[in-house]
Amino acid sequence: MALVGESGSGKSVTALSTVRLVGDSARVSGSILYEGQEMVGAPEARLRKVRGNDISFIFQEPMTSLNPLHTLDKQLAESIELHQGLRGPAVEKRIIELLTQVGIRDPETRLKAYPHQLSGGQRQRVMIAIALANNPDLLIADEPTTALDVTIHAQILELLSELKRKQGLILLFITHDLAIV
Repeated sequence: MALVGESGSGKSVTALSTVRLVGDSARVSGSILYEGQEMVGAPEARLRKVRGNDISFIFQEPMTSLNPLHTLDKQLAESIELHQGLRGPAVEKRIIELLTQVGIRDPETRLKAYPHQLSGGQRQRVMIAIALANNPDLLIADEPTTALDVTIHAQILELLSELKRKQGLILLFITHDLAIV
């Protein structure tokens, strides 16, 4: 499934509104149903359970989403610990599985790396790993290839297609480029 529109047309805001990730000053009206439950006006506790667990996002530019002050393992562990309750070696094992799944070579050596130590394609793969950490039902990919060179762009599109097929997740692809769809 894809949401296609010109730059500035509100594609990202529409997707972010599904789980109230828009700013406090934003006014969301209408109805957004997820698994039969209304998301507009849903209690914050319900939204916290859905965010990153049932619905995950991959954003356009990983350097604005990844914290430059934290290592990759810390950033990947946060959601796993919150939603799955795993700790210690179990978390590290899951992180290595995720990094392997998204095509990061020698993931054990990357755990203590910082985002600036990775290439753009590797950072985007880490973002995909974070989004997949809790086996979401819906993965919203918000222009995930825009900031990448053409070779990496194709690799990321293939990876997303493969993940969709293998995991049976729903992929909402947001783009301004109809050719990608």
